[in-house]
Parts: sequence; C-alpha cells; structure tokens
Amino acid sequence: MLRKLAVLTLLSLALAAWATAADRHDGWTVKVMTQNMDDGTDQTYVIGVLTGQIPGVPLESAVDLTFAELQASNFEGRAKLLAKQIAEIKPDFVALQEVALWRFGPTPKTATNVLYDNLDLLLTALQELHVPYDFVAENSLTDIALQGDQIGGALRFTDRNALLVRSDRRPDKIDLSNVQSQEFEAAFPFASLNITAGWISVDVHVGDKQFRLVTTHLESPIAGVPEATDVQVAQALELIEQLHDTTIPVVICGDFNSDANRGNGVEATPTVDIIEAAGYAETWPKTHHRRDPGFTWPLYLEDQFPGGGLPPPFFAASEPFERIDLFFSKDMDVVRSERVLAPARGSRKPDSFETPPFGSDHAGVIAVFRP
Repeated sequence: MLRKLAVLTLLSLALAAWATAADRHDGWTVKVMTQNMDDGTDQTYVIGVLTGQIPGVPLESAVDLTFAELQASNFEGRAKLLAKQIAEIKPDFVALQEVALWRFGPTPKTATNVLYDNLDLLLTALQELHVPYDFVAENSLTDIALQGDQIGGALRFTDRNALLVRSDRRPDKIDLSNVQSQEFEAAFPFASLNITAGWISVDVHVGDKQFRLVTTHLESPIAGVPEATDVQVAQALELIEQLHDTTIPVVICGDFNSDANRGNGVEATPTVDIIEAAGYAETWPKTHHRRDPGFTWPLYLEDQFPGGGLPPPFFAASEPFERIDLFFSKDMDVVRSERVLAPARGSRKPDSFETPPFGSDHAGVIAVFRP
C-alpha cells in the first residue's frame, strides 16, 4: 500500500510539472490525450455463453448478469474521476474510446431508454469543473440489443469513439477543418453479431502550421480465434491506406489492442509493426527509456468467472501488463508523452473491491507535439 501511495504521489507531482512545462510553449505545441473510458463490462458473460465457455447458462441470464455488472460499474463516479484528470492536465484534444451508450426497453427493437451515456456523463462532469470541451465528432459503431430474463426487458449496447477539443483554445489558437468519421469495412462477425470499428480524423490548424489528428479503436483479439486478429490487421491496413495521400503531418492515437511491447499475451499482434513499417513512429519509445514499459492495461479486471463458476466477482484486482493505448506520428516533433491514471479516493484491500478503483481499466496517455 505504501508503495502504491508513493507512486500516486509521484504521478501527481509529475502532472503538475507537466502542465507548467507544456504551458511555456502554449502557442507552439498541441497536447493530445487518448483515453479508453471502459464500457463497464468486458461482455464476458454474453461471449462465454455464445462460445459455450459457460455451459448450461442461457443467454438471457448472461444479459441479466451484464445488467447487474453495469449497475455496479459506477459510470457517473468514473466519469467524474476522468473529468478531474482532464481538468488538471487540460489537453487540447481528448480522444475517447469505449464511449458506451447503454439503453433499455421491453424488447430489443424498443430498447431506447438511456441507462448510461459515457459521453454525456463526461461532458457534464467537465462543465461542473468549469473546464468545458466542445464535441468534434463521434463514431456510432457496434449496436447490439439482447433480451434479458429477470430484468424484465432488453439491454442495448452501442459502441462509440469520440473526439473533444478545449473550448477556450478555439478559434483564436486552434482551428479545425475536414472533420471525418468513418467505419472500417473490415468487421468481425461473431455468432449472430457483427462487431464494427472505426476512426475519426480532423485537420488541426495552429498558427501557420497544420496536421491531421486521427483516433481509432481497433478490433480486440480473442484467444483461439485468429479471425479476430485478422480483422484488426485489416483495419490497420485500411487506416494506413486512407492516410496514404495525406500531405500534412499526422498524429494517430487510440486503443489499438496491439501490445507495443511485443509481449506474450493475446494482444501481441502484428498491428504495431505494420503501422511503423508505413512510416509512423511510435511516440512512447521516442520519449522514454526502453526499460520503461509504459503499461496501460488492465488496471482492473471485469466480469471474471474462474473455473466457469457463477456468480463471479464483477471486478478483480490487476496490475497492467500490456501497452495498447498508443500514439504514432509522421513528420511531427514529439515534445513528450506520459501515462496518466485516475484513481478513486480512499483505500481498498488489494484483492477485494466492489466497484472499480480507477476511472477506467485503461490508463490514459498524453502526448505533446510541435507541428
């Protein structure tokens, strides 16, 4: 516990120094933050039933379990933690993944009543802190509605990416043009579901300089299902092709679900190598010693069912072991980058907690560029 407190104290001091140093170059640098907000579930119950990993459990019961997990996920509290972190650092842009929209209704076709809206919760929390951000664009991607049993209706999930820009940086210091929001052609068919992903881009004008900012969230690999990795690679190639004729500098950020440390987990995919081979330099190695792995995921685990037993704990302690939240750039001067955490207050036993101990199961990453 003392070690964790010391790490958090050092992180706080580093963030304060970070803000001061970056402000010295206010007119010449652009600070970008990428943050996976966390859907509130890894959907393991539904996936486990559809793949036969949880035998004897009907799909409707898996939906019930997911609903209960969402209720325990503390969406509003986690959004406030992330908002506080953003308010302290004041990035010019915030690129968001897993900006989940959860809805409910009597049937899958009528599941339109909003339960949790990650985007609205975050924007509201930022307004309350008097650090307003403007909405730039969003992707509305995978949209799934499944009937529950005991919950008395259907649960609907819509996956989204979003991009925000600081209100007080526009339009005198930062101007935007050519905003695009696209869905990848490569999608992952899973059971009767179609899992899609996408990207957002915008041309950023800073003084007489400009660059293209792109954010994405690529397909998650699945152990024993090589087709999921194939889809991720296809999406990365598709994004590179989309940017092929770009004549201005480029920054790409997001959750790539590809371990840049080339570890041994399921996220050890070829995607990072493919992007680098296309001429995009990964930011973390350029700004940190090679002994600093910069792990970003997972800060905690969700919907575990060890041994297939039910009901499982919704959240379990974890130490991050992969770096999948990344920045890449081409023809840009990289000033610095940092991993940032949004921890909840108060102490918890390391092996027991009922709600998430962080604003997300992903660390955020901030990078400062000079166009």
